[in-house]
Amino acid sequence: MKNRIVLLPAVALGLAALACNLEQQAAPTLSEQQIQTLSAQTLMAIQWQTLSAGGNTPGGGTGATVEIPAATATNTILPTVTPTGTLVPSFTPTYTVTNTPVPCNWVQFVSDVTIPDNWETGPLDHFTKTWRLRNIGSCTWTSGYALVFDHGDQLGAPASQQLTAGTVAPGATIDVSVNLLTPAAAGTYQGYFKLRASDSTVFGIGADANTAFWVKVKVVTAAVNVTQVEAQVTVAPGASGNATADCPAGTVVVGGGFDGDNNLTPNNYGKLGNGWRVYAKNYSASGKVLRSYAFCLAGVSGTTTQASHDENQAAGAYSGSLAPCAGGSVISGLGYAIDPAAQWVYRSDMSGNNARTYARNFSGAVRILRSYAICLTAAGATTVQAANSTVIGAHSTGEVEAACPAGTVVTGADFALGETLNLVGLSKKSGANAIVAKALNLGGTALGLNAYAVCLAIS
Repeated sequence: MKNRIVLLPAVALGLAALACNLEQQAAPTLSEQQIQTLSAQTLMAIQWQTLSAGGNTPGGGTGATVEIPAATATNTILPTVTPTGTLVPSFTPTYTVTNTPVPCNWVQFVSDVTIPDNWETGPLDHFTKTWRLRNIGSCTWTSGYALVFDHGDQLGAPASQQLTAGTVAPGATIDVSVNLLTPAAAGTYQGYFKLRASDSTVFGIGADANTAFWVKVKVVTAAVNVTQVEAQVTVAPGASGNATADCPAGTVVVGGGFDGDNNLTPNNYGKLGNGWRVYAKNYSASGKVLRSYAFCLAGVSGTTTQASHDENQAAGAYSGSLAPCAGGSVISGLGYAIDPAAQWVYRSDMSGNNARTYARNFSGAVRILRSYAICLTAAGATTVQAANSTVIGAHSTGEVEAACPAGTVVTGADFALGETLNLVGLSKKSGANAIVAKALNLGGTALGLNAYAVCLAIS
């Protein structure tokens, strides 16, 4: 069977009508097969239009009706895509954590407790440097650990000293102190220190746990300056001993002091040559360290002499002894001498241009109480006394400082104390223009302790 169709104008008219109709209506939802059929029909129409335009219509006529074989449409169905539901795997980063072990021995510097960097002082000055350190290693510091000098200016420091008598756990802090001495020459000095473990491993601060911490001071030469020089000796149990600290050349001794122990009682101290000698008796069953301190004056052209006065003290009496300095000189320091088995000194201070000492004779016989006055002869020299006080509780040890006013320098150390107090130390405060008095209260009642500083001015 054959189909007959109208030529190109009819086809074009039909397509135009169809397109106009499609524009006016909402686009229907077509199936996939419908879309394929429409595509095939449109293609056939275009092919016929092309043939007609070129005069190649079947039958050879233009605009005539021609016979065409029935179209056999071949529909090619596109493959249906069926989702599998399989998701593309997301990227999950993998991190590798490397644990860095904390070193066994490691130090962190926390702060300077005393003597900040570039601290200024005079030549031959004894001072105490204290660092606050934290254990940031994994090992506990024990009594086998030590502070060690590493390099730089040693400043009189020992090569090593015990770090602690106890333990310092990881994360804990400790205050580490070392006694030092400034050189005689002016300048800037810096000493470096580390710690040493019980297995002899030396370690320090910083990211490498091997950097030294330090002390840095400036030695300056002032017009008038007083430094403290120390000497020490160990006194055997039940014995008496003495120590003498000598002032260096170019300085003159103007006073002094001492430091001992609760069972080490000084009984005689004063000027000896250009130094300071202290005698003491050890009443304990073990050896005790006795320290003698000489206060050495620099920057002043002068000399010192020692005046003394002996007072016969009656049995059981409370009395004093007064030693005057001669005209043309001023008192710069004080001392005394007693029988430690029979007398107890409770006051030593300056009165005018005199040194006075008060004591109790608790024996049944007359004893000699001797007072020493250190007298300075120097142009324009005057001295005054500064004082301060504290209260020490029963069966306790305490101390008090007395500072000299601006424009003066400390040259002497004195004290006054209650009946049951035992004086155990009298010295110049490290790095300060002041003196420190220390005492032990052997009684059951709180008592007062006074510190007196002799202060020199040169006009």
